[in-house]
Amino acid sequence: MAHSRIMELASQAEKEGITLGELLARDLTSEEMDAVQAELVRDISEGYRDISDFMKDVEVPSIDELLESGPEDWFDLLTDDDYELSDSM
Repeated sequence: MAHSRIMELASQAEKEGITLGELLARDLTSEEMDAVQAELVRDISEGYRDISDFMKDVEVPSIDELLESGPEDWFDLLTDDDYELSDSM
């Protein structure tokens, strides 16, 4: 909810030709700003946890491994049966 509220306020600020900071200072009490900030912190933390959960099983080669590989290695990777190529982006 904090994200959607911030987006609403940003849109309103743009329509009024003022900065989001000016709008927040004008329209929100310090308690409301604290509540929005706390909710944003929770949302961002949840996002980081989701990314961490997704990435925990992803194997990423080191830069040295990437630099040491040649064109034939890339071709082998792309034609490996373990990897399914997709034409969607």
